[in-house]
Amino acid sequence: MGRYEKTFWEFGTDAKASKTSVHTPDLTAGNFAAQIALRDAFEAAIDAVSLGNSGRESTIAVETDPGRVPSLNPIAQRENKWLVSFNDNTLGNPGSFTVPCYDPALLGADGENMDAGAAEYAALVTATEAYIRSVAGNVVTVTSVKFSARTI
Repeated sequence: MGRYEKTFWEFGTDAKASKTSVHTPDLTAGNFAAQIALRDAFEAAIDAVSLGNSGRESTIAVETDPGRVPSLNPIAQRENKWLVSFNDNTLGNPGSFTVPCYDPALLGADGENMDAGAAEYAALVTATEAYIRSVAGNVVTVTSVKFSARTI
């Protein structure tokens, strides 16, 4: 099973970062181009829902690190995240990952869930279901995208 990780830098300092980390299909010579395209779409989707600056990203075969560049947006705080929950389509087991430095402009009317009518929501769900896998390696279905805060 493959893996994708991306670091997001929050506002103010190069010492505060958070990661999004998910399982992905294995990369092979036969699926490399397709998997990289899916990875790029997933990365664009999580970038679109975070105010943090992009940092290091990695997959099993590709790794980039543009350096520590703090976000200029004071709302970009690692404690405020999007919690993306999903179920394994084969086993039904739940899973989740977070996207740090959430964009509050994407909150729905209930103040808890991402606005399901937002283009960024559709892109995130589509990219997640196409690219990531459960711990068991199975395809997943997104069940919710909610605001989550953590106190430090």
